[in-house]
Amino acid sequence: MPNILRVTTPPAGLDNNVKNNPLTTNEKQIQNPVDPSKIVRSDGRGDAGDQQQTKLGLNAQSNFGNFVQQINDAPQLTQLFSTLFLQGMGNLVEAGIGPDLAEEIAKFMDMMKMTDTQLLDFLKNQTDGAVRYTGTFYNMLRQVMSDTQSVELKAGVLELLKQINDMSAGPHLLENIRGNLDTISKYMLRADREVVQQMMEKLDMGAVPGDTKMNADFLKKEMIPMLSEYISKTRDFGAIRDLIGVLTFNVSRYENGNLDKLIDTFTKLLNFQGFRAKFHGVLPEKLPQILQNTSYEKATKKNEWTEKFLDMVEYGVKGEAGLENKQVFQNLMKAVLLNESVYMPVLHLMLPMELNGRTMFAEMWIDPDDESGAAEGEGRRTKLLIKFDIKDLGFFDVVMLYGNEKMDMYLSYPEVLADKEKEIHNALEAIMADNGITFRSLVLEKASEPVSISQVFPKIFERKNSINVTI
Repeated sequence: MPNILRVTTPPAGLDNNVKNNPLTTNEKQIQNPVDPSKIVRSDGRGDAGDQQQTKLGLNAQSNFGNFVQQINDAPQLTQLFSTLFLQGMGNLVEAGIGPDLAEEIAKFMDMMKMTDTQLLDFLKNQTDGAVRYTGTFYNMLRQVMSDTQSVELKAGVLELLKQINDMSAGPHLLENIRGNLDTISKYMLRADREVVQQMMEKLDMGAVPGDTKMNADFLKKEMIPMLSEYISKTRDFGAIRDLIGVLTFNVSRYENGNLDKLIDTFTKLLNFQGFRAKFHGVLPEKLPQILQNTSYEKATKKNEWTEKFLDMVEYGVKGEAGLENKQVFQNLMKAVLLNESVYMPVLHLMLPMELNGRTMFAEMWIDPDDESGAAEGEGRRTKLLIKFDIKDLGFFDVVMLYGNEKMDMYLSYPEVLADKEKEIHNALEAIMADNGITFRSLVLEKASEPVSISQVFPKIFERKNSINVTI
């Protein structure tokens, strides 16, 4: 039978038969095989973080795996804030900051001055502004979701929530759209760039949330078709096409936040008996007023310090606080975004303040439903991690676990207070007693190393078994 796998006779010396083919030979005498686990990085460090993620079943290339890695590697926001605002104000001034940034910093530092009563109001406002879906209206939606078995009703409620979120984010989405168009125009030929910039003037940047029809119609019927025609004409399939994809996504979200669509969705949901039982008597046209009166919406209107803080970070990232501080501001922005990630399962708050003549910055992570190590029937427990820096004293770490009017507390204090430990212990017991709380345990020790977020909240790793993607 002819050898149909070898049409011609191979040239001398290049015989590719199985016997001599190095790819199929059974010889396994490979010299010095590479062991990936023994590879050392250029800085001499082992990949301990990667090994830890491997043990946890995490994919370092996935979005969630990357989040966990950043949690371990990112600098602490408390220390960054202290470097810039509590200890580094002189450095910022010497760096020759511009008058705009100097004015923003002055306003921000003035807003930090508080009394005890103002601090409580500030903390409550921060808490209300950190969680969107709170209050009677959203609790009723949760009851509908938990009581019904109807897939259609659940899908309708989720669509309603999505529309509420997109409507609330309308001004932000509109800013993103304008930024997308500005970036896209920079990749275009000069004549087309000028056309796009002229068309951008038709955007109504002052449109109120929910009033999206005019802008959405312009973007869908004029701007996006013009950009599509440009791609067809120039055959430019590079970065500009990816940017147009981001633009269309933002336009879709912006249009989805239309108030009329939101009211229509709510009206259709009233046809379901399970939904009507909870929202009987709620008129669809009153929905905007109901949403504006939620704790979240009220808190965001009062949260001026956040706007000032973000303005300062923006100035710093642009280098207007001096090039030597640019990296610090970039790390500050990264730390803020990391703590507000969708993967962060606990509530995060930032509390800059000047109280009783002392300037400090505090961060709080709160889990109101902690279940780690809880005994059966123990009831609801709240776990808190508080990191704060007091000017001229140093950094503190506090871990608290509260339930059934009993408190477990761990406090790590700076070395300068080593001779004050007994005084601190007595003061803490007196504070808790004044509030009807008794200590189950109280541990104080001099700081050795910062307490990590993942140590206190192991639930951060719980999503390792969920569906994960890389973009």
